[in-house]
Order: sequence, then C-alpha cells, then structure tokens
Amino acid sequence: MPETIEITPNQSGKALLARYPHQIKLLNRPPNVNFYSLDWPRNALGTVQVKTGNHVAVIKDVLGISGSDDPNFASEDIVEWHVYAGLATEEEIPHDLARQRFLALLQEIRKAGWQRYVGRGHPRLKGSTALRYALSSRTYALDPDYPLSLQEWMSMPDDTMWRFQLENAYLMLTLTRDPQRKDVNKKGAYFVKLSLNGANEEARRIVGPARRADWQAALPEELKLLKQDRERAEQVLRQQGVAIDESYQDPKLP
Repeated sequence: MPETIEITPNQSGKALLARYPHQIKLLNRPPNVNFYSLDWPRNALGTVQVKTGNHVAVIKDVLGISGSDDPNFASEDIVEWHVYAGLATEEEIPHDLARQRFLALLQEIRKAGWQRYVGRGHPRLKGSTALRYALSSRTYALDPDYPLSLQEWMSMPDDTMWRFQLENAYLMLTLTRDPQRKDVNKKGAYFVKLSLNGANEEARRIVGPARRADWQAALPEELKLLKQDRERAEQVLRQQGVAIDESYQDPKLP
C-alpha cells in the first residue's frame, strides 16, 4: 500500500491505474460509470497530493479516496474526486487541537495557490461576517483566511464548508463531527471530506441535473439568475450595514 497518492482534476483513469496498478480498485457500474477507489487501514492512514498545474496541496490522515467518470463526457476522464480524511492518526482528538489542525489544513491549501470561491448566487462576505451568514444559510462557504476561535469552532453546525478555485479546478471541504462527542472538555471525533472537480463539472453542477446534458446552453441563463440572487442578497445586507467584499470577482467558466 503506497503512503502517498497523487490526484488531479480530470485525471486519466488509465494513467492512474498504470501508476498505481496494485492499489487503485476499479469498479464499473450502470450506466457504464467507472469508479476508482483506495482505502487505507485506520492504523496506517495515507497522504493525498492534490495537484493542479504546478500547485500541490498535501492532505494527511486520509482514510480513502473515490473518483468517477461520466460516459457522457468521456473526454474529461475522472470528472470528480472525493477524499475522506481525519484530523489526526488517532480517532479521538481534543477539540482545540482539531481546530488548530483544520485551520492549518486550510492554510496548506491557500499556500498551494487555491483562492476562496464564493457561490455565484451568494453575497460576497469575509471573516466573521461570513461566519454569521453561514450560520443561517447552510449552503454558504466560510472564509478560509478567518481564524475561528474555539467558541466559534464549537458552534459550527455539521457540514460546514469551505470552497476554493484554482486554474479551472474547484475544491470543497466539508467538516463534520461526532454529535455524541461535543463536550469541549473532552475529546471529539472529526471527519473531513474534500471534493475536487474541473470547471466543466462545476458548470454542470450550477445548472443542475435536469440540464446536465445540455449544460452549455443552460449556463448563461443560470448565471444571470444567480447574479440577480447575489445582488438582491447584497442589497439587503448593505441596508443592514453589512460590509460587502467588492474586490471579489467570480472565476470564469467555460
């Protein structure tokens, strides 16, 4: 079992199997979708290098990875990856140590060149303002450069997310914890899921499954509607005296 696996957006499945012939497991499921996976034992967790161009982010304490293609977009190879990880080699970890390690993971991703990505229909908020908004909007991604306090860390709901983009690639981190182990004075258990996909797949997610097949035709109208959603949300927030991050610009899509 290799300690380290490298994954990339739109990675060739054939090349992946050639590089890790005895480690990556391949399954084909209807409707002719290929799934590529690898699981590490709990006592010997793995490391995943997320590579985009010349940028590499290192993810440690990985439990497993799973990638899949889409026969309707065969030229794009593996259209999405999922990486499942913890925050330590042990299952339980003090809550404040988990907080510090997760913040370090966010900075590892930022140092690798990834920029924050704000959902296209969402208001452009930073820092603690983004956190407060996310507490009332479960689909809002937090600011990765905001150093959460322990109190804020403990108040976050499950499936809190952080989103990034870099060179036509998109990365999302989702954090969950064991609901039975939330006593700040005791150890907790945390689970991190990373999702990686290319720009075309991101566009298809924006238009939704009903328009997935003709996503290029559907995208302009959907982006127009999302822009209107953002403008309405930001207008309301401005009236409440909330600062909007005017410097943020959406990355281009195909």
